Amino acid sequence: MNQQEITSLLQREADAILHIPVNEQYDRAIDLIVERIHHKKGKLVISGMGKAGQIGQNMATTFCSTGTPAIFMHPSEAQHGDLGILQENDLLLLITNSGKTREIIELIDLAKGLYPETPIIVITGNKDSVLAQQADVFLLT
Repeated sequence: MNQQEITSLLQREADAILHIPVNEQYDRAIDLIVERIHHKKGKLVISGMGKAGQIGQNMATTFCSTGTPAIFMHPSEAQHGDLGILQENDLLLLITNSGKTREIIELIDLAKGLYPETPIIVITGNKDSVLAQQADVFLLT
């Protein structure tokens, strides 16, 4: 990569960051994270399938390294015993491009059965999806 290509790449990244929609949903997501994790001493439980799951794993480690307790929970494994990770004051952050990933929908049902008051943030590319509708907050990609 030459200097011009590097500069172009950095400019595209900067433009993408500048165009993140900082709206009411974004503010509500931040408020939920502060309330649940920092005030109520819960943790951020992140989940997603496939590529979304890989992104979720990276997010969990990044949150942890910046002082926000977080863990990645694989949605299929949650159905087979790992749901015990979820505790009363936790917050679910679910990532799905389609907004209709079966394992994520099932995870919400299981989590709400265990802790009905668990708030849910969904990051999705489909604002009209089932998961966007079930979320307390949804962030559009």
